[in-house]
Amino acid sequence: MGLLVVSLVVAFLHHSHSVELQPSLYGSKRVWEDVLNPSDCVSRVRPPQLFNSQNFTVDLRMPGVLPTESDTYLCMAFPVPTSRDSYIVDFLPHASMDTVHHMLLFGCQTPVSTSSYWDCGSVQGTCEDESSIMYAWARNAPPTKLPKDVGFKVGRNSGMSYFVLQIHYGDVSAFRDHHRDCSGLTLRMTLKPQPFIAGIYLLMSVDTVILPGKKVTNADVACDYDSYPIYPFAFRTHTHSLGKVVSGYRIRDGKWSLIGRQSPQLPQAFYPANKDVTVRYGDTMAARCVFSGEGRISKTYIGGTSNDEMCNFYMMYYMDSKHAVPFMSCMETGSKELFRHIPAEANVPIAVSPGHMHAMMPMGNATDDKQPMNANKAELVLDQDSHLEQVSAWPQSSLQLGQVSGLALDSDSNLVIFHRGDHHWGADSFNSQARYQQRSLGPIQQSTILVVDPANGRILKASGRNMFYLPHGITTDQENNYWVTDVALHQVLKVSGDGRDRTLLVLGEAFTPGSDTEHFCQPTDVAVDPETRNVFVSDGYCNARILKFAADGTYLTQWGAGSSDRRRRTPFRIPHSLVLLPERKEVCVADRENGRIQCFIAETGEFVKEIKNEEFGGEVFAITYSPAGNGLIFAVNGDSPYHSAPLRGFVLDYSTKQILDSFSPTQKEFKMPHDIVVTKDGSVFVGDAGSNSVFKFTAEKLHRSVKKAGIEVQELEEVEAFVQAKLKPHPNISKTAPVKEKQTVAEKSHPLVEVEPRKSAPKSKKENSVLPAVVVSLLLVFLLVIVFLGVFMCWMKNKRNEIKMEPRSVGGVLGKIRGKAVGTLNLGKFFASHKGYSRQGFDQLSTEGSDQERNVEDSSDSDTEEYSAPPPRPPPPQSSS
Repeated sequence: MGLLVVSLVVAFLHHSHSVELQPSLYGSKRVWEDVLNPSDCVSRVRPPQLFNSQNFTVDLRMPGVLPTESDTYLCMAFPVPTSRDSYIVDFLPHASMDTVHHMLLFGCQTPVSTSSYWDCGSVQGTCEDESSIMYAWARNAPPTKLPKDVGFKVGRNSGMSYFVLQIHYGDVSAFRDHHRDCSGLTLRMTLKPQPFIAGIYLLMSVDTVILPGKKVTNADVACDYDSYPIYPFAFRTHTHSLGKVVSGYRIRDGKWSLIGRQSPQLPQAFYPANKDVTVRYGDTMAARCVFSGEGRISKTYIGGTSNDEMCNFYMMYYMDSKHAVPFMSCMETGSKELFRHIPAEANVPIAVSPGHMHAMMPMGNATDDKQPMNANKAELVLDQDSHLEQVSAWPQSSLQLGQVSGLALDSDSNLVIFHRGDHHWGADSFNSQARYQQRSLGPIQQSTILVVDPANGRILKASGRNMFYLPHGITTDQENNYWVTDVALHQVLKVSGDGRDRTLLVLGEAFTPGSDTEHFCQPTDVAVDPETRNVFVSDGYCNARILKFAADGTYLTQWGAGSSDRRRRTPFRIPHSLVLLPERKEVCVADRENGRIQCFIAETGEFVKEIKNEEFGGEVFAITYSPAGNGLIFAVNGDSPYHSAPLRGFVLDYSTKQILDSFSPTQKEFKMPHDIVVTKDGSVFVGDAGSNSVFKFTAEKLHRSVKKAGIEVQELEEVEAFVQAKLKPHPNISKTAPVKEKQTVAEKSHPLVEVEPRKSAPKSKKENSVLPAVVVSLLLVFLLVIVFLGVFMCWMKNKRNEIKMEPRSVGGVLGKIRGKAVGTLNLGKFFASHKGYSRQGFDQLSTEGSDQERNVEDSSDSDTEEYSAPPPRPPPPQSSS
């Protein structure tokens, strides 16, 4: 009897803490036997899957639909399968861009229909009430995983009792075989309360007009922010085929801080945002989309059809759960005066080659200048008690440089500078196929190769006139010949170093990008083995490989990124700089966007080791090597859009991978340190493409400990009452995404609190550990009582102890979206009220449209890599930085 009682108690405890999925909602014939009853879809759709007492998954799929017209928008509603508050922590898409142009997931209280799917490209829209966008997918984007302790809240107190899946079928020709589509999403969910609640902030242009044939049209959007602090952790861009690059910023005290920047022609996933950018009261949110009207014969407007365009910047953020707002938007045109100060990077398209149209390249600034590495590595003796300091008087006179793309040393230890003269890698330099668009400018007329005295900077020799279009990497061989790369030409050239500008060898076809053994796509750097004279090429922006050639240009082999665990290999993301380690017979590469250095055996390409350090800040632009000591690697990092770390140089021990020293200019900051070389006497030179200059550093004796470059965080305190005194309505962040005809803009007030959210996960774990202890103690006490009552229970033959269990209520599901900073907006009605914008497809719509673009090539393993956003930053004490 005692064992029976114990079993019943355990069962009660397990039931009271289990997931309460509602079979009445998710067991309905409508949801799981779908309307069209195509067997292939039914087999893929599963009821909610329970993994443990708190975690489960939910499938949201179209029920075997067959669109009959292009630009069809179909929606279907799914009830949230639990009456309790629950949290979405993962989104797993099940779709292909061959069929689906885009998917959006909304949350609301009252969908337009609950009986079947419907055409939400008409006046019906998605929801009868207010809705929030929780997820967006397009162009074969990989899954999105939220940071730890962050989730989208749905359920009882969230205001969202239904999910509405909207799918845009762009080109109906994909259904010529009359197959039924069951694309959709799988949601990973938990009942465990999350300390931080996720939301979406959407910046979108609604009135941009792109003129036919015009090379550059900017769509600028900006709004002031008037609510509780938010912490961006991911971003996503969206345009149609005319979009070249989309950038999002936070503006504070006149300073523009990048949240994220990406080509909308790459997979439209949520990429990691700059983790050190927060948004608070008084900041301005801004975004720019860069379009090109080339190829169009009429004006292009913002709209929802394949002939229209869109400019969307999605920012995924988290907030303290007490003040969570699920969705905010901004659609105000930014002023010309404000955008006059936007960083130049926002105007530079990100080159996307045919081979990378599917590749996932988080935050790849693929059009910024990149730099090479020098293979001529002199011996250096660096005192471990010294620190590299800038020589402020070098050079003694101006060198009159353009963008400095590469540095090298010749056999006399003179410094060789490779620069771009009056040419720039800009917005119009390349098209989406990485083909150079400014051939009409002709080659650079200035001397692009300068040999200077390393002691004083005096120019000793100048060459390289009328040869190059966009120089990038340079190194020298034992005969003082120059081996260079030109990203516009897509070539590697061997040029005589005697000043006569003789081209001795050419690899690649001029102005023709490619990925075979006879073509390159924006090659970045060259290294030459002094013993075998084999030539190594890092290729590059569009490809992700290292190629090896014999001295006469004969192709030998190639390889990609390495890993000690082949199951978890991460492909190169812009192999940007090469260096030979002669005594080790290795070649190392600066894998720029992966923020790492990888080394390989020069003969075979076999992976040797990887060096990665948080202080790099996410990007490594260039490396060089010295055999001093156990071997030293010198590196410079880059300005990563999703990591915040000072721009500087590093000295690393090759064997231990430890940072021995870090250095940066004392008089003016690095802007884009692009290449680095070290001389025999220990002098270090850094070429900066951002400031068109070269910096010199020498070792000075330390009279203090070397400062390891840490990230400095400014923290200011403010009290809640002070901020609340500034409450006022804000018309911009109170606009939700357009979802339905007859919805109107609602403006809400927001209480302001300048309090950083506090990390509460440890507390939650502690509280969770208390419950089992209490349960065990109660069970022991209960067993003792059973023993003492055993005799009494024996003569009670006709009676049985009954334990009545009252399961928790399973009634009530997601509520209505609350009005906190959330209103409604109808794009159909909005555009209809503006002349020239009464366009088909916008009576419904959402935020995305069709361009009927198709990517036909797969490029690399990165297509299938899952993106996992960085974990939430541990918030500092109350601050207002």
